[in-house]
Amino acid sequence: MQSGFRIVQTLAVSIGLAATVLPSAHAQEPPIRIGYLTDVGGPSSSNDGTAGVDAARMAIEDFGGTVLGRRIELLVGDHQGKVDIGAGITRRWLEVDGVEAVMDMNNSAIALAANNLVLAKNKILLATAAASDSLTGKDCSPNLVQWLPDTYSNSRTIASLLTKNGLDTWFFISVDYALGHALVNSASQAIAENDGKVLGTVKHPLGTSDFASLLLQAQASNAKVLAIASPGADMANLVKQTHEFGLKMKTAVFLLYIMEVHSLGLADTAGIEFVDTFYWDLDDKTRAWSKRFFDRNGKMPTAPQVNAYEGLYHYLKAIKAAGTMDTQAIMKTMKELKIEDPTGASGYIREDGRVIRDMHLFEVKSPKESKYPWDYFKKVGTLSGDQAYRSLADGKCSFVTKNN
Repeated sequence: MQSGFRIVQTLAVSIGLAATVLPSAHAQEPPIRIGYLTDVGGPSSSNDGTAGVDAARMAIEDFGGTVLGRRIELLVGDHQGKVDIGAGITRRWLEVDGVEAVMDMNNSAIALAANNLVLAKNKILLATAAASDSLTGKDCSPNLVQWLPDTYSNSRTIASLLTKNGLDTWFFISVDYALGHALVNSASQAIAENDGKVLGTVKHPLGTSDFASLLLQAQASNAKVLAIASPGADMANLVKQTHEFGLKMKTAVFLLYIMEVHSLGLADTAGIEFVDTFYWDLDDKTRAWSKRFFDRNGKMPTAPQVNAYEGLYHYLKAIKAAGTMDTQAIMKTMKELKIEDPTGASGYIREDGRVIRDMHLFEVKSPKESKYPWDYFKKVGTLSGDQAYRSLADGKCSFVTKNN
């Protein structure tokens, strides 16, 4: 039993689909169904996965399990990191299962595929765990809201704040595909705008295990900052080897979550700087919500997991305020309502669907600085949301351009 709701799960192996049903007394009314599409057991599952699903369930429970007199159902699909599987699940949800909104994704290619399917059916996509800035740029949609900080905001915020603080020469190590290229390009622009210099950039294939030669090039550059624009296992290996090399440069990581620091340990990660919109130990609200999350999962939440709660909670608030399930009325209301919920969130949704919130610069604590379990970060700076994200004009979102 959880908060008075009975949770029932069924599994359809053919598409990796599970359904979480929260019944209510209004069984005669059709349910409002939301599809949560994620990586259940693959490489990105520790930052999202089943714990992200739990965060979404918390939002439903906190909302009372119903809206407009109809019970809320959460369907969970495992895309397995494959676009065709993710698209197949999304198509079934929209065409067969009557899903009103699809959320999460945690894979930008899958989010882009789902975006087209959702738009064609005039439903809603809550991209709570997809980071590509094209989702509110060239691939924008009037039916999409992007919650996770994107490639532009992640790299630009850290580059701006560190360069302003005197760390004005940079060397990049980047994964050699679109994600790494986008991170380096946005950061380089911010460094130049703040009178800094990029002294070198080296790229590596996804899945590289030995970074010795690249780290030697970084060391030889005499740059003040080593910026890592690589995700997941590559980022983890780079961080470990940077520590082993004893590099004296400040390390900035563009994509870092608390579970990765927890796994790597403070000895290897101490001093790393990164940006995020949420940390469990920021204030009384973040601590109270995170304790509830911890009690369910035994770990503190990552940004995608927090965003799952915030995105779904805001969507349900908009349905209630709009008083209808009409997609465009809900989208309009989501953009009118201020973002605020039990996580301590504060922000708004811009016309192009980009969620705008302040971005905080964090530094990973040393083992000596950490005083209690999960005491990993200290906040060292903040960039306002209006400065951190790409401007509406620069995004060139087509439907915004047409409307204006």
